[in-house]
Amino acid sequence: MSNRIWQIILAVSLIIVVVSGVNVFRLSREYQKGINEYEKLEQYVSLEENQTADKQQDQSAQEEEQESKIPVSVDVKYDELKSINEDFVGWLYYEPLEISYPIVRGNDNDYYTEYTFENEKNSSGAIFMDFLNRKDYSDFNTIIYGHNMRNGTMFGSLKKLLNDQEIIEENPYFYIFTEDKAYMYEIFAVYITTADSKTYNLIETEQEQTEYLDFIDQEATYRSDKEVTATDKIATLSTCHGLHSNNRTIVHGVLIAEEDR
Repeated sequence: MSNRIWQIILAVSLIIVVVSGVNVFRLSREYQKGINEYEKLEQYVSLEENQTADKQQDQSAQEEEQESKIPVSVDVKYDELKSINEDFVGWLYYEPLEISYPIVRGNDNDYYTEYTFENEKNSSGAIFMDFLNRKDYSDFNTIIYGHNMRNGTMFGSLKKLLNDQEIIEENPYFYIFTEDKAYMYEIFAVYITTADSKTYNLIETEQEQTEYLDFIDQEATYRSDKEVTATDKIATLSTCHGLHSNNRTIVHGVLIAEEDR
């Protein structure tokens, strides 16, 4: 009888191992498909560093040639990306964490957790704006979501900012490029919160905005000395803190420069 029990236990254990192995294989294939898709999309963008005026130019030329306030530029083939996905609303770029992805905005906050930019069902999902936000980033707080991928893609690298604040201190700037605008944000706060926290409140009045900034100051495990007020505009990057976790990793940036493209 005892041998029979052990045989059953062994068989069940073997089935669990096989099923787990199959699931890991499927997940790895999905991850790779997601990586391949977003690598392919990089053909539609090119990164450039904005150059200052040549010191040898004459004075009048220097007056006409104004130095850009935004030190990097991502040349986005907007029409091509829009033809692939009409929900495309900009390109997000943060060099230290190798974040360089298109942003979409759907009709809800569910679809792009399971579908990629090319509308392929995949656990990698897409980087997407809260569907209640305006597409032109004119809200006081624009919330952008992405999965915390185990391989570090999408927003899987954001957690590094929780443990290594030197990354922010060396380069606190991330960028969003749209069809006609370039936005430069400075990271001023990082913390862990829950899915139902005040972080996700989309607010309108100046009083609410001031209270929201006070909430950030209380929650932040990293808070720079950058002054942020209710008259500013901020962008919030959000991702799950762990598998099946209700916690969220949050990165707040404040808009410090905006230019026409």
